[in-house]
Formats: sequence, C-alpha cells, structure tokens
Amino acid sequence: MLNAKTEARKQAIQKAINWIEEKPLFLDTETTGLSNTDEIVEIAIIDHDGRTLLNELVKPARRIPLEAILIHGINDGMVANSLSWPILWATQVRPLLFGKSIGIYNASFDLRMMRQSNTPNPAVLNSLRTFDILVLYASFYGEWDTTHRSYRYQSLEKAGKQCNIALPNAHRALADAILAREVLLYMANAGR
Repeated sequence: MLNAKTEARKQAIQKAINWIEEKPLFLDTETTGLSNTDEIVEIAIIDHDGRTLLNELVKPARRIPLEAILIHGINDGMVANSLSWPILWATQVRPLLFGKSIGIYNASFDLRMMRQSNTPNPAVLNSLRTFDILVLYASFYGEWDTTHRSYRYQSLEKAGKQCNIALPNAHRALADAILAREVLLYMANAGR
C-alpha cells in the first residue's frame, strides 16, 4: 500500500502542476441546501493569480432555509435585489468560464447546483473544462478508506488545515474559491 500511496501522491502533484500551468479559474458556490431541489445563492470566480472576477449573490426561486443561513449567513434580505441564476449565468458567469480551465473543490456538487438552478440549456455545462480539486487532494493526502477502497475525501476546511493554510473556510463563495486555489498551489509546490 505504501508504494501505491507514494505513486498516487506523485501523480496528484504532477496533475496539480499541470493544472497550475493552464492558469485556471477557480469557482465556488453557496446554496440553499444539498438536495436535488436546492439552488445557488452565491457564486465567486477568481483567476489564477487570485484576483476576484465575480463575487455575486444570487436570488433563488424559493426562500433560503434557516439551516443554510446558519452555515453561510446568506439570508433572503441579502439576495432580494440580486439577479436570478439564469440571468447571472447568461450575462456574467458563462462569458467568464468558456474556454477556460476551471478548478472546483467538489466539482460534481457545484456543477449539479448550476444545473438545478435553471441554467439555460444545462447541457452546455458538459462542455466546461473543469477539474476537481477535492478528488486530487484525496490522492495527495492519501488517507485510505477500506470500506470504499479509495482515498478518503477531505473537506475543504480540513484540507486547508492539513496544508497549514491560514485562510479560514468561511462558507462563503469567495473565501472558499481562494482556499481551493491555495490547496491546489500547495500540492503543486510539493513537487518543486
């Protein structure tokens, strides 16, 4: 197992280096919850240098549940004058993302939330060039899950702590996009 773990870590470092060389964007969302009816209430996109390209609240079709408010602090009053997802997607998000490499910590979740939030023509999300920092970090960190027979996923907050990154996981889209970028940089720098 040790050789496999060492090899998985080496491969993760090389992938991180390759992705950094592509000068990716980094994206994160906050949502009304985790179910298949929940929606995006905030999105942030930063560039490869950490500059904020987009940091917007999003008005969902339904009220934001208290459970979600307690996690990220975004309430109905805060999003009352924000754009809905379909408008924000068409006018600001899509133009930023297309043709770019996009790093997301737990990409399957954020992409699912984009589909659920009424993205016009959701099939277009399949053409985005995304990579999942969560999956890569699991191989890099190397904690084996005997039940699932794979490397255990680490939350973004845990990954930040394990990498000794001083950024807090604030459960806000911009802070989490910044933290995801720092985790990828940490992995890439482990190979240099």
